Amino acid sequence: MATLAAPLTLFVDAFFCTPFDFRCWVALREKGLEFTISRAMMHEGQGLTASYKQNSVTGRVPGLVHGDFWLAESLAIIEYLEEAFPAPGWPSLWPVDPLARARARQVLSFLGSDLFDLLRERPSWTIFYPGERAPLTPPARVAADELLAIAERVQAEGALEPWSMASADLTFALLRLSRGGEALPRALQELVDQNIRRPSVASYLHHDRPPNPPLTGRRAST
Repeated sequence: MATLAAPLTLFVDAFFCTPFDFRCWVALREKGLEFTISRAMMHEGQGLTASYKQNSVTGRVPGLVHGDFWLAESLAIIEYLEEAFPAPGWPSLWPVDPLARARARQVLSFLGSDLFDLLRERPSWTIFYPGERAPLTPPARVAADELLAIAERVQAEGALEPWSMASADLTFALLRLSRGGEALPRALQELVDQNIRRPSVASYLHHDRPPNPPLTGRRAST
């Protein structure tokens, strides 16, 4: 059983450019927790030891080790950190109001399991490796418009204030568009600008990476 004082290690993809690694990194930083990182995978299917696969149960990255407790899957990691290091001792990752908290969790769930046409044409590595991007195809445009509509709605409802993991996750998703050359609606651009200045988010965005993006495997299209 992990104790609060036990060391924390976050296993991340070697390219440091997936939305799932981003979530966990931001959560740890927001909590103000000290942790080490282990870059676990340079190419899909490589770099994960048999021990990691066994201990993490699902054998996925990101993964968190807290003392002798192993955990994979980004949403599970975020929830674990929130419960193991709760407010008021540590900053909360979710809104206090249960309805706002439910909406924030809905945003993360949606962004982690939808918009596949957009992800194929604006994979997350395009946020970090500049280059000219082809215009979105009609299916990807539909997904992009859905993302914009949802982001505008939850922002208008006030679901992004005060800050929570939903703000960070939406910022990451919107960067797929803005760093691909698309102008965002003003209010959403302001949301992005505010979040990329946030220390937890900025420290991930500006972390060192390999010189070239991942071009094969699941990480090339996440």
